[in-house]
Amino acid sequence: MGTMDIALNIKKIRESKGMTLDTLAKKADVTKGCLSQVENFRTMPSVTLLYKLAEALEVEPAALLAVPENNCRYIFTPKGGGEVIEREHPESHFVYHALAKGKNSKAMEPFLLDLPPRASRKSVVTNGEEFIYMLCGEVDFHLGNEAVSMRPGDSLYFDGEIPHYPENTGDFPAQLLVIYSINQ
Repeated sequence: MGTMDIALNIKKIRESKGMTLDTLAKKADVTKGCLSQVENFRTMPSVTLLYKLAEALEVEPAALLAVPENNCRYIFTPKGGGEVIEREHPESHFVYHALAKGKNSKAMEPFLLDLPPRASRKSVVTNGEEFIYMLCGEVDFHLGNEAVSMRPGDSLYFDGEIPHYPENTGDFPAQLLVIYSINQ
């Protein structure tokens, strides 16, 4: 059971019930920001929070923890593959391609992240660590009050608790390999 599996279950159930983030947050007596962190797999929800969300969604807690049954020991994603996963800040036009969706009990979540020219988003924090490897384009990766200019072949490893965001400063698309290791 990975952070992404739980997050996608919560979001799917919330949306199937026609609830907004704000509505569910109020009903579960949590902040909208906390719920957004969970749904965007930036933090692993506590058992207490899972029970609150299950009650607010009127489902059994097990529904939030459900994972597709498979016993696969590996996931192969061909070039150009990877299911597109919707995350926060849709106005940024960032596109996340999940590279290991379907593998249960992951210790990390790998994605290809496509950033259109001049794309940016609001700063976020993640409850874990992140590794970024630049594949193409140019990106300024903001960490707190610092900016690291990244070009193809550059990598960056950091504590996700540092407020951060990427910004494509160029006129061409950029692509990054992003690996999250969420604290459980």
